[in-house]
Amino acid sequence: MAISLLSVALSSGVLAQSRVINQTREQQTQTGESTQQGVARIHSQLDANDLLVAQIWGLSNEEMVRAKVLLKGPRASFSVENLSPVEALGIHARDEKERVKYAEMFARALQADVDRSLAWSRTFQEVQARLFPNQVVVDYSGQAPVAVPTATADMLGVPRTLVQDPAPSARRSANAKKR
Repeated sequence: MAISLLSVALSSGVLAQSRVINQTREQQTQTGESTQQGVARIHSQLDANDLLVAQIWGLSNEEMVRAKVLLKGPRASFSVENLSPVEALGIHARDEKERVKYAEMFARALQADVDRSLAWSRTFQEVQARLFPNQVVVDYSGQAPVAVPTATADMLGVPRTLVQDPAPSARRSANAKKR
């Protein structure tokens, strides 16, 4: 039963893909364009969502078309799903000037996001303290110390108050050797 459902699903996907290919060939015959041009044209059409994304990132329609085509190509295999159009354009910049332009756009957007996140965090902490005075948000008392290097604890989100250096004698002997 499961195998037959799988084969039906696969065959319907193949049929849908075949219809798209046939429509593309039909359009190519009518317009005289190559397969590569046809694929680029199909992938380069901007919908309302694309226009909104372009506006949010400060991209022109032409830049958004290029980013959309890049994100459908090999870049889709090499990158995370949420790669921004600015990052795609920067990675595939045609020269250094273009690369700097997109790097600056991305740096500004990232800095603005960090600023918003920090403002939110400060406001949340103030409200938390006002609504729940004298109440600790997370109480780590009674938790056993963790014997890991501080950097590892930081990466894992372990509070530094619980970090116990795993080998203080090893550090002392390493410092003694340096002298």
